[in-house]
Amino acid sequence: MKTILITSTLVFCALTAAASAQEILNNSRAPVSFSQAVESDVKQQLADTGAREESRVFYRRVSGAELNRGAEFFVDGKQAVIQISPLDRSQNGKRVVDTEIPRGMTLSNGTERRPVDDDSIALHRKSEGLRQEFPGLYGRAHVMKVPEDMGRGNFTLKANGNARANAEYILYVLDKHSDIALEVQAPSKRFSRSGTLELAAGPSGSASASLESVSTTLIAPRGERYEVNGNISGNRYTASWPVNVSAASVPGELWRVEVRSTLRNSRGESLERVAVVAADIFTETASASVAGSDVRGLTLAVDVQEAGRYEARALVFGRDGNGDYQPALLSYRAEWLDAGQREMSLTVDAAKLAASGLRGPYQVHSVQFLDQGRMSVLGYLQGSWELK
Repeated sequence: MKTILITSTLVFCALTAAASAQEILNNSRAPVSFSQAVESDVKQQLADTGAREESRVFYRRVSGAELNRGAEFFVDGKQAVIQISPLDRSQNGKRVVDTEIPRGMTLSNGTERRPVDDDSIALHRKSEGLRQEFPGLYGRAHVMKVPEDMGRGNFTLKANGNARANAEYILYVLDKHSDIALEVQAPSKRFSRSGTLELAAGPSGSASASLESVSTTLIAPRGERYEVNGNISGNRYTASWPVNVSAASVPGELWRVEVRSTLRNSRGESLERVAVVAADIFTETASASVAGSDVRGLTLAVDVQEAGRYEARALVFGRDGNGDYQPALLSYRAEWLDAGQREMSLTVDAAKLAASGLRGPYQVHSVQFLDQGRMSVLGYLQGSWELK
């Protein structure tokens, strides 16, 4: 049976200069209620399932001067993929888009050096075609593959004086055939500005590795960076960090949690891994609980801290011929709520419920509560509320 996680798009809210009051992007006062049928043979839930990322990637910023001298890196497996991309720069206070890729680059493994135009480094030719066909997506990237006969280990990518010294690039390496990865897990994808960011990280994959160091950074949509403190115990890193940030959120853009690590493989070689987890940093403008249920639907008790337009979604279940509960409807309610103790009536469409082919007693198993005006998911409620 397939599982569908019904979530809203995590869209961030613009903040005022004080970074405390969020701009309301939807200020409609008109209440809206409706229900829609869902597939009863597909397992569904309204839930924050957390985040898990396994990475065999590392990347870092390099200057043109460093690239001219030779940017060194280590790959644990053969046939790693390398990408070099120029970064924009500032000139006289204005942003300058840089698309220049240095010509005449070479790749060396300490034994031999080859030009990246060599046929054995085939992906760069593919990247040229992609740049021509999709310039908006691939116009700023040069992609290479380490030839199998050059093996694994230490490599140097060198521009040989062809890069502008003050230019900056991102060197990105996908060590795709390595047996060692960095795994990052978080119990939630959402973190309140008054709450705590929780995550854990450690080596994963089919080969053993030891965790040497970890640094974690929370990065806001506009680039502000916050160092996240954590601890290594044994071969595991954990962080429990108070989210006390002032940076503004931007509609449609996520924050990032960047976890950089140094691992050591069974040969004693040091390798890098970087994992990135998207995060919703939100302000708790209201909270909700289920105050009661009857044949018409649910009543939510809402503690509103900041007036705005709020939304609730309820996943309604009915019994099939075997008496097992299956999903039937997804019901919605959105309305404007002023600050204070308020109620929301989440009505379930009885006709659509009857047409689902499932029978009662009907139950709501999960509720999602959102600040629709500021476009944030505020919380999830789990239970078994009978509609009778």
